[in-house]
Amino acid sequence: MMVINCRPHVRPCRSIPSDGLADNEWSTSIPTQYAMLTQPLPLAGGAMLERAGSSGEARLAAALRAEAPWMAAFADRIAERAALSIWAGRPWLALRPMLLVGPPGAGKTYLARRLGALSGCGDAVLSFAGVNSNAVLAGNPRGFRHPQPSLPAMIMQRTKTANPVIVIDEVEKAVASDLGDAVATLVGMLEGGGASRYFDGCLAAEIDLSHINWVMTANRIDRLPAALLSRVEVIHVSGPRPEDAELVLPALWRDVAHQLGLPPSALPQVEQAAENALLRLFRRTRSIRRLSQAIETLVAVSARHRLREVH
Repeated sequence: MMVINCRPHVRPCRSIPSDGLADNEWSTSIPTQYAMLTQPLPLAGGAMLERAGSSGEARLAAALRAEAPWMAAFADRIAERAALSIWAGRPWLALRPMLLVGPPGAGKTYLARRLGALSGCGDAVLSFAGVNSNAVLAGNPRGFRHPQPSLPAMIMQRTKTANPVIVIDEVEKAVASDLGDAVATLVGMLEGGGASRYFDGCLAAEIDLSHINWVMTANRIDRLPAALLSRVEVIHVSGPRPEDAELVLPALWRDVAHQLGLPPSALPQVEQAAENALLRLFRRTRSIRRLSQAIETLVAVSARHRLREVH
């Protein structure tokens, strides 16, 4: 670990050996493509670990609690880890691997992604539903037609942080096959010693994955192997309540805008009748996923009408 401009940094990869390709207008070598991973990357999230407000808990935990009060258990764990990090003199987001278990549509994936966004660490989501190969995590080594680094390496490159939040959605739905076992590969990435010296076949070098913040989600855990369960902190969460509707709706509007790369103000204004319909949908289903899909549909329909007006 090193300090640059008063911020903690680590160098994920010491060096990436040549792959024999020349850098020109037709090709770019692997060392050039992923040169950022050999540079110091910040350990982010420190500012959001500071305590604020009358509660005295970390700003990050307070923000998550305000957005999803029905997931208080998750916010509690974030508050505990934030306090431990500050006490230990490690001012960055450093979580134990977490497994959120709860009903479909409870907002597990949404809140895990918000953890990455609010902390400034960045986030990525990978669904294990139907996955029957470990390549989604491990990547493809050199020698393949399309070599690709491991998912954590690519996410660090994209977020420009050494400790992004990586969300593994529906982790219990992966299927082992002759193409590899994604859950077994994940277990290897969670191991402290192994994670700090994980060999990436595409980079042909060891890379430090020990600072990754892993959050997994599942609807049930009886299908998960003991090897995984012994390495994660299991947090049982409940679904939202009908009275959470007015709180959830504006948060999901912001989330949809973020996914589109737009400021919330750029989204179309909806009539009161449409907003009331969204609130009724949420109170009936109590599903974050269903409400988010409905908002996306509403935005898409509005965009289509606007294009028709222009042309």
